Amino acid sequence: MNYVTTVDEKIELIRERFKPLIGAEFLGYELAQMWCSDEKEWSNWMDIPLFLSFDESTLSISWEKFDDLSIENGRVLPFSLGGSTVRWLCEGVGLLDSILGQKILGVSLAKGQMTLGNADVEIWTRLLIELNSGATLEIFNALDENGIEVHANGFKQTARKCI
Repeated sequence: MNYVTTVDEKIELIRERFKPLIGAEFLGYELAQMWCSDEKEWSNWMDIPLFLSFDESTLSISWEKFDDLSIENGRVLPFSLGGSTVRWLCEGVGLLDSILGQKILGVSLAKGQMTLGNADVEIWTRLLIELNSGATLEIFNALDENGIEVHANGFKQTARKCI
């Protein structure tokens, strides 16, 4: 996977990947879980990209480090799974199930929050997918892994419209 860091690179990447998908229906998703043998249970593995399916396309979306973003066409992994036991959830995640069937109206990029000492640091770590229901799917950097949130009534903070 190729990651970009600057705001301009992120906006260009978002435009390139999402422009063909404006008006496309959100059909599905895949989230990785890894088997943890010590705990003898499955654990969400949010370091692995989130796979989103729209009409005939699938995107792999992944954040890493403080603010590096990758959006690839197809199911793409940033590293080998190296013998890890992984399963993919494609249903049963309530916040994602709730937006299935909705269409993409636009995509934006918004600032995250980070401080160094007493100073705020400008980081752009929130990918916002606006849907025809008025909801917004947010895929954000959650400390070197992906975080997901659905805002039922849109995203209320300032964002830069990409497409």
